[in-house]
Amino acid sequence: MAMPLPDEHQLEELKSRALRGKDLLLLRQWLGLNIADCCYLLGMPLIRWHYYQKRPESLIQDAGVAMLARALLTHPEVHYLPHFPTPAEMLPAYRRALAQSNRKLADPDTALGLLLGRDRTSVKRWLNGTGQRQVPPPVSRLLGALHILLLHHGVPGFEALVDRAAFEAAARGFDLHSPAMTTWARRAPYRPRKPRKSRPENEAEPDTGHEADSDPA
Repeated sequence: MAMPLPDEHQLEELKSRALRGKDLLLLRQWLGLNIADCCYLLGMPLIRWHYYQKRPESLIQDAGVAMLARALLTHPEVHYLPHFPTPAEMLPAYRRALAQSNRKLADPDTALGLLLGRDRTSVKRWLNGTGQRQVPPPVSRLLGALHILLLHHGVPGFEALVDRAAFEAAARGFDLHSPAMTTWARRAPYRPRKPRKSRPENEAEPDTGHEADSDPA
């Protein structure tokens, strides 16, 4: 995936000094990755990431990580994480597969959210770019899996995914094919709070244990 280089002034600065913790934060920000993906990209444990996050001026102790981070910052073609398709990119292929499939889903466009392990309303939010959160990492990877299934196995691969989703839903007490299923989360029944008992007007104030001050004899 072709990517633009970071700011040229930042790159120029990297030529004259060793990489520090703040440069890993720059790398993550530039690539738009979550912490888990950035640690995977660098082959670095999460605890080490937090170390540099708290010490941005600290030299990167592992020289191999420092050189890898430098290569990723200066040569976009080195970036080797896969590009996962977005919901908007997958929606046409999903619709084609569903049209050719024997599996019928209620409200097909919103059912895609259920197939991706989220609620029905999530698809609209992703397509419109609304909401505070981006597409969660598990959903991005499942979109990638759906893309590969359609590419290599066509409609049977799609139907296998639908069947598995229906199985997982049944195990949780849901029916994937019912429009009544709107989310994977089972909400507890609403229980109104009991009204608090009011204190009777003639009830004496509680004893505080302190006697009133009196004048000395």
